[in-house]
Amino acid sequence: MQHRLRRLGTLLILIAVSAALAWWWHIPHAPWLVHKKPLAGQRVCVIGDAGWGNQPALAVGQAIVELHCDQVRYQGDLVYPDGINGPDDPLIQERFLPPLQPALDAGIPVYLVLGNHDWKQDGEAWLEVARRHPLIHLPHFYYFEQWPDACAFSLETTWFEKWYHLHRQGNWLKKSKQIAREQGCRFSMGFAHHPMFSTGSHGNAHEMINLGLKHKLVGSLDLLLGGHDHILSDEGEYRGTRQLISGSASINNDLGPASDSQTFTRATHGLLTLDFHENDEKLDAEYRFYSVLGEPADPLITLLWQGHQPGKGVR
Repeated sequence: MQHRLRRLGTLLILIAVSAALAWWWHIPHAPWLVHKKPLAGQRVCVIGDAGWGNQPALAVGQAIVELHCDQVRYQGDLVYPDGINGPDDPLIQERFLPPLQPALDAGIPVYLVLGNHDWKQDGEAWLEVARRHPLIHLPHFYYFEQWPDACAFSLETTWFEKWYHLHRQGNWLKKSKQIAREQGCRFSMGFAHHPMFSTGSHGNAHEMINLGLKHKLVGSLDLLLGGHDHILSDEGEYRGTRQLISGSASINNDLGPASDSQTFTRATHGLLTLDFHENDEKLDAEYRFYSVLGEPADPLITLLWQGHQPGKGVR
């Protein structure tokens, strides 16, 4: 009897280990959003960290409409300080939706990634929040998008603080990049809350992101767009990948020492725009940083910095 119990116990352990290894090594599925309209000719506006829903955030929200954005990329920290406790949390109406309302009223779609503050309570609830609003998109915590002329990877970087998610999203990213190359992506972007490089006070990405994600992005994509640090910043190019930060919709923080690659940084409320243009069968992006001050209904929008990034696709 004891021998049979030992054999049964050993068998159960082997089954558990096999299931764990299968979970660890398999490539998880994530949504693939296919856009029929080319990205060329569109203006993408990038905001981040508007989660207080305060006067600066409301002014940035109005600037989205004033700048004629075709779509909005919201780089996380959607509700400060501790996220939401469910899809009916009153903070959704008080802090999340007000900065976005001008864009939603104008029919401008908003695409989300989550930030570290969004996981402090019920991060899963944001999937339901997006389902309830037709113009707000969060199909999964990470997802891939394809246009006829471009591609984008929206990433979940807070998970990289948890070792067991490091490998899974990395597998998905590797496979998605391979498919993007096969599809002929001419301009590639990565949207994530945590920047890989930053001269703001939060600094560069922490070690788990360095270990599990950075090397899969830097040198592979044309642009990395981040928030987290409450600044506007062009951190320059690293192996052909440019890091831009737009994380100052509702808060500003201090600046750290400038890196050798950095070309522009400002601790002010504002946002980033990306304008995509055809150029001899290639797709390029003109990027502009704007400060946004003044009253929410009548924001003062000032161009601070602009630059150009040629598209090379996914390497």
